[in-house]
Amino acid sequence: KYKIPTAEYKNFTDFKAAQDYIKSVKHKVVLKASGLAAGKGVLLPETTEEALESLEQIMVKKEFGDAGSEVVIEQRLGGPEASVLAFTDGTTVILMPAAQDHKRIGEGDTGLNTGGMGAYAPAPVL
Repeated sequence: KYKIPTAEYKNFTDFKAAQDYIKSVKHKVVLKASGLAAGKGVLLPETTEEALESLEQIMVKKEFGDAGSEVVIEQRLGGPEASVLAFTDGTTVILMPAAQDHKRIGEGDTGLNTGGMGAYAPAPVL
């Protein structure tokens, strides 16, 4: 509707179809358990092989429980990320300061995704 650019993505409930999609794309992917996963349902594989292993963790081994019954496979984008929230009464809009969170647990954005532990504002990237 508003033509806001976003990463290429597809949703899957079928494991084999999700595998085939991962094998077909030329870019790195992000795997997201579609249901509630306590902020831990996002995996950032570096290779196609890691992506296929991560998919199995989510959909077959059910490491995120029922949250992994559906998975979102998204094109992985690089660069800084910030969140901006606003409050409105339907007429007036008041913006909150932009915020960022620590995405990966290790130095230099390595390791597992933190699920948003440790946010800070204002975000220096904006």
